Amino acid sequence: MISSAIFFSLMSVCVRVAAESQGVSAWKTAEFRFLISMALVLALSFWMRDPLRFVNRPWLISRGLFGGAAASIFFYSITQIGIAKATIFTYTYPIWAGLLAPFLLKDRIRIGVWVAVATAFGGLYLIIVPSEGLGAISWMDLLALFGGLLSGWAILSIKKLHETDTSRAILFSQCFFGLIIVEAPALPQGYSFTMMAWMTVLAIGLLATVAQLQMTYAYKFIGATEGSLLCMLTPVINVLSGMIFFHEPVSGRALFGCVIVLSSCTYAAISQHIPEGESVA
Repeated sequence: MISSAIFFSLMSVCVRVAAESQGVSAWKTAEFRFLISMALVLALSFWMRDPLRFVNRPWLISRGLFGGAAASIFFYSITQIGIAKATIFTYTYPIWAGLLAPFLLKDRIRIGVWVAVATAFGGLYLIIVPSEGLGAISWMDLLALFGGLLSGWAILSIKKLHETDTSRAILFSQCFFGLIIVEAPALPQGYSFTMMAWMTVLAIGLLATVAQLQMTYAYKFIGATEGSLLCMLTPVINVLSGMIFFHEPVSGRALFGCVIVLSSCTYAAISQHIPEGESVA
């Protein structure tokens, strides 16, 4: 599980490297991430002699659209506001899942989750709203936060789909619809890349898929509570990576907000027992 979190973080680093050093847009890297994952899922299904079956199609479409859009926004946000902020906003999904659960799955929200929600929004205020006031809020910050909301919806779709569909079918749906979402903005760039750029985008797809499979395998041996807690290693590692490797500025105020958000989301994730074997990223 720890290795999975590290690989997800390495994927995020590669997305920023591809954009800054190789000139590959976030939409292009997302395109390759989806294509490679789809190819590997199909190859795994062929090797297992177990064809993909899509049972609960309405919820598969929901998971695909919202999860694909969330992943695309995450890739784009990394190139615009940095790894640290993009990851923190995306990993607010346990909070959004908790708020949406009563409407989508008829679940009841526990008092502890309400406290976590209120606390998390306090932390988000410290991150999003600069010391200059509300007028200086970045629209990219709000877009990344919206990606976290979409991720929360996708997580609830996964929870519903685990009653009927395999993890391979669930992952394939995300990649299929995600590919449709990014294809239009990704197509104009073409495929005239340097060898280093090709290696980077290939690494992004492989890292994302391997991390996903590792996490799925790890959930066979550890509980949902421990797994959800270990998943929160990814934003912690990404904040440190952004500060060390890309010199992303993180003020003391924002850093304190990050700690509050991560703590609140960790509690919400543990309380809700997020579905085993799946990741939004």
